[in-house]
Amino acid sequence: MNKTLMILWALVICFVLSACIGQVAQPFPMPTVTPKLSNTVAPSPTHTLTATSTPSYPLKQVLLDYTTGGYHTPYELYYADYGMEGRSTLVLYTDGQLIIPGKTFQQKILPQEEINQLFTQLETLGLFSLTQDKLYDFGNQEPPKIYDGTTYCVVTAGERKQKICAYEPHESFLAPEMMNVLRFLNDYRPKEMTPYFPDRILLWVRNGRSPYVENLPEKAVIWNENLPTLETPDEKILYAEGDNAKEIFALFDNEVSTIVISQNNVEYTVSIDIVLPHEQLR
Repeated sequence: MNKTLMILWALVICFVLSACIGQVAQPFPMPTVTPKLSNTVAPSPTHTLTATSTPSYPLKQVLLDYTTGGYHTPYELYYADYGMEGRSTLVLYTDGQLIIPGKTFQQKILPQEEINQLFTQLETLGLFSLTQDKLYDFGNQEPPKIYDGTTYCVVTAGERKQKICAYEPHESFLAPEMMNVLRFLNDYRPKEMTPYFPDRILLWVRNGRSPYVENLPEKAVIWNENLPTLETPDEKILYAEGDNAKEIFALFDNEVSTIVISQNNVEYTVSIDIVLPHEQLR
C-alpha cells in the first residue's frame, strides 16, 4: 500500500467515525446543514483517488466567511486551503455576492446598504470585541480534554477585521456574544435569494453501484459524451468548470447528492462537491 493510499484511507476512516459521532449528538446552535458528502460511507481500501489538473481560475476576495470544520471528506486533499476551519457555511464576497451552501446552494448580490446592516448587526452582537484568549470562561476548572469536535470560525476582512473560532465541545463555557453571533449567522437568510449554479465542481466517481452508499436511485442518468469521461477501473476525483460544471450539476437536479450515471453501458456511483469562488484547488 503506497503512502498516498494510506493517507486517503486514514481520512476516510476519520470521516466515517465523525459521521457516527454526529448521530449521537448534534452540534449546539450551529448549521443544520453541514457541507459533508451526502449518503456515503467508506469505500474499499483497495481503491485509489486521482484528480485532473485544474486550470487557472480568478479567485474572489472574501469579506465575511463563516466556516465549519472538524470533519473529513474524500475531496479535501484537492483543496489548497483546507484546514481546521473547514468549508464555508456562509460566505460574502467583496463584490456583494452572498452564497449559503446546503443541499441546494442559495445566493444573492447584497447592495451596500444590506452589507452595512449585516456588519452593524454583527458589531451590535459583539463580534468585533471578542478575542480568542477570552472566548471561554472555564472558571476555576481545567478545560475539558476533548480531542475531536466541530470548529466554527467567523472571519471578516476590510476595515473591521476579525478571526474568531469556537470549539463545539466547549460550548457551555463559550462567551454569550459568540453564541449570539453564531446563532445569527446560522439563521441569516436575506429576502429574494436565488439558486446558485456553480462554475467549478469536483466529482467523486466510483465504478459500479457502490455497496457503501445507501438509497441509490434505481434509474441511472445518461452521461453526455461531450463531457469529460467518467471511465475508471475503481474510482477517481474529476474536476469540471464553466459550462461543463453547470451541465453536470443539472444532472444532479442542481443539488448536492449522490447519483448513478451510465456511460457506454457502464454504471458509476457519482457524488458532487461544489467549489466556491474563493476556494483554491491544488
